[in-house]
Amino acid sequence: MRIGLDARMYRSAVAGIGRYSQNLIKNLLVIDDDDEFVLLMTSADAREIRNKKWDAGNAKIVLADVPHYSLAEQMSLPKILAKENLDLVHYLNFNHPVRYRGRFMVTIHDLTLLFYPETAKETNFIKQWAYRYTMKKACQNALKIIAVSKNTKKDIVREFGVSEDKIKVIYEAADDKIFNVTKEHTDRLQKEYHLTKPIILYVGQFRQHKNLEGLIRAFKIIKEKTPCQLVLVGKNEGLRVDKTGPEGDIVMPGFVSDEDLAVFYQMAEVFVLPSFYEGFGLPGLEAMRAGTAVCASKTSSLPEIYQDAALYFDPFDAKDIAGKIRLVLEDGRLRRDMIERGKRVARGYSWRKTAKETLALYKKISNDQLTQ
Repeated sequence: MRIGLDARMYRSAVAGIGRYSQNLIKNLLVIDDDDEFVLLMTSADAREIRNKKWDAGNAKIVLADVPHYSLAEQMSLPKILAKENLDLVHYLNFNHPVRYRGRFMVTIHDLTLLFYPETAKETNFIKQWAYRYTMKKACQNALKIIAVSKNTKKDIVREFGVSEDKIKVIYEAADDKIFNVTKEHTDRLQKEYHLTKPIILYVGQFRQHKNLEGLIRAFKIIKEKTPCQLVLVGKNEGLRVDKTGPEGDIVMPGFVSDEDLAVFYQMAEVFVLPSFYEGFGLPGLEAMRAGTAVCASKTSSLPEIYQDAALYFDPFDAKDIAGKIRLVLEDGRLRRDMIERGKRVARGYSWRKTAKETLALYKKISNDQLTQ
């Protein structure tokens, strides 16, 4: 088969979908020598993959400088795809040209843009309608849908009336490459960010559904009795903190490299994911892989993914958030037990397995077409 992968969100700056794209593509190219892959990428994506000394004889990069969620995506992308004579296209996110008539499948990570439309930049009624329409068309016209959790599958079925048989749950995994940490690197970041107390860590976007305001309220409660610092890793999109009070111990390094991220994971006493909604919750799994105890919301996909390895709280209750975090900070025996359970849970997920199950879905689609 000649398989097109819409990898226009491959670059690391796209965060979760970028991590998914990078690891899926890397592993597909390792395990599949029979098929040819055509990677549609923006110039920024292509630069990043080439900087990683990427080399695969069964893949071709096709430049597609077409912004996602844009009119050009609907008008220009089908023309680029048509030139490649593809047997199948896999859109690695729900956004796709709705008038594309070729065979395709799609990965849907979550329904955040439907449930929390304010997460989109400069959102308005028209954009909200467009997101729902595009996702609906993806669900209707795709030959198969990959959902990254059972919770996301349930949301898709409920919102769009899709048959459960059309949706395959294929989990993501923690990325092994980010966990090589040296003492020199750790010392440098401790000095650079003045990290002198036990660290509560958050990694992710700074958007409303991530509930950072709730986490900060909880941090203020914790600070009343327990010395600690809160490190918020990610691009700050408008979050303001008061540095004159307890919030003076909030550190915001911004978007960091994978190498720095590994250090933050391993320096932290506890990682916290306070989101109201998550499709998978990859940062928490990465924290477990790095040997950090995890506290998380008891909502959406998180109990499904983290299983018995996290301590769960009500994300709408700052006192509950604070109580669970403080318990992990102050109870060393509990923390050590959580770390061991977290490592065990994280080992149960593998990007190689993700790629194998995805490839099997490509083959099934091909075989189904041959028998029709």
